[in-house]
Amino acid sequence: MAEWLIIIGVTALIVTTLGLMHAAGSRGHSALFFLIPLASLGQVQRNWEDYRWWALARVAALLTTAVGIGLLLLSGQAFLGSAAAPMASQSGQVMRGEQRAQSTAFVSSEEAAMLAIKGEGKPLAGRLHGKAFHYDRVALINGVLTLSQGRGFLSDLEVRIVLDWDPDDITERRTLLINPSDQDAPVVHLSWKPEGKDFPETRIFKEGYKMELALAPLDKEQLTGSLELIMPDSYKSYLVGDFTAYTNNLRYRNGQVDLHYDHPDTLAHVSREYLNTQFPEGALDSIQIDNVQMHRSEGTGEVVAKVMLTNGAVQERSLQLEKSSVGWSVTPGSMESREISPAREGESQLVDPATLPEQEQTPRVPAPVTRTFPELVAYNGQQVTIETRDGDSLPGIIRGVGADSLKLEMAVGSGSVERNVDAGQVVSVLLANGQQVNVKGDDDSAGTALETEDDGSVDSPPATQSKPAEPPVAPSVTNSKLPALGQLQGKEVTVTAGDGSQRRGILTGVESDHVTLSVPMGAGSMEYFYDLDSISNIEAVKH
Repeated sequence: MAEWLIIIGVTALIVTTLGLMHAAGSRGHSALFFLIPLASLGQVQRNWEDYRWWALARVAALLTTAVGIGLLLLSGQAFLGSAAAPMASQSGQVMRGEQRAQSTAFVSSEEAAMLAIKGEGKPLAGRLHGKAFHYDRVALINGVLTLSQGRGFLSDLEVRIVLDWDPDDITERRTLLINPSDQDAPVVHLSWKPEGKDFPETRIFKEGYKMELALAPLDKEQLTGSLELIMPDSYKSYLVGDFTAYTNNLRYRNGQVDLHYDHPDTLAHVSREYLNTQFPEGALDSIQIDNVQMHRSEGTGEVVAKVMLTNGAVQERSLQLEKSSVGWSVTPGSMESREISPAREGESQLVDPATLPEQEQTPRVPAPVTRTFPELVAYNGQQVTIETRDGDSLPGIIRGVGADSLKLEMAVGSGSVERNVDAGQVVSVLLANGQQVNVKGDDDSAGTALETEDDGSVDSPPATQSKPAEPPVAPSVTNSKLPALGQLQGKEVTVTAGDGSQRRGILTGVESDHVTLSVPMGAGSMEYFYDLDSISNIEAVKH
């Protein structure tokens, strides 16, 4: 504003001076008097009628210029005052925004040494800017070690140490010792949220602090470490203790990945876990995530991954993901495959049944199975026909299964509607492949799920038998009794691998060389493939 007033005033002053000189020349008066301040005052007074408008305009131009200069001087003083105010009010040894600091007596004091000894071997904790600190997350990403408290988007308290270390290069224990006098120390950022404010303030230290840092590899995308950091501020800030650092942007809750956290790394993790279930055991070599796109507002995403198999084949898998009440998950039936390079000559090849010629496929209706109502979540997203206790048949797509009802999307005319079906009304569910799923009610006996389907293969005991019948025993099937696997298909079983690991789920497929186990997970299910040679035992679950 001040600059514009000065420009307008000076321009008007020049124009009005030229106008007075022209008026004086046309009347035979001397025009040079108007170039000298106040020299033309007498001439203007004697010829007021001739010069009054130009004279008044010149005075207005002078006043405009003077006001602009005055405002400029006032704004300059206010700027200097506001810049000096934080410097005078800062209670620490470092002015806000300054990158260099002088060490304080606290850094090398006996008090700091006692605090360091007291915190050794304990979870990372301390005091930052006068507030107690207990870490919620430590991450080493892009060479910056971040120690933060608070689970919001902006942490309540946070320390960032610019290490320029690549996590992949940390293959053994690595240590870093910094003394207050070191000139080439890593930059340390201390951030905190002032009371009543939503955005943090930050102080930067390039020297003057003391630090002992150790990092060592722990697990995939995890590092274990210890830290002793004494900072030279007036609040005697320090951090001491052990921690686990992550090298990705995943968030964890109770030791499990938080699938509700919106970040490309979450989508990559979900896709990687899904792809791990799509191949027989031992067939998958590695998975490389090439591209992740997340549309937060729409709750959808796409992931493109490169899959390397042990037979030398390389495939590209494209997956669609969606966010629901259980977090991010792969949309059923959305995966697309493209072969980049074929398997090595002489190696076994994985064959997609969907790509086989029609004459090679042997369609077979699976045997009926019995499920509890919550277990119907395994058929989420599938086309089914629900038989109710009223005798109605409801065709549609299952869109969600709750504790006491399910959502069924039904076609109506050219559109569709969603209908809630109570759990007590569902008698059975007919799948698209012809398999019938009988729904077990609350009043059904515990052994109903273990009864063998009435296919005529099991004879009832003679009526004259006097010995009391023994309680039914869940069948246990090993590799030496392969024909008995067919009796367990469609039942809930526990599979024990050769290494002792166990999984519980529905045995949905029995082939000559492997079996398929469907494990309910979230709003869907995940399929695991087991080679027969890798199975130690399969046992039906007792209900």
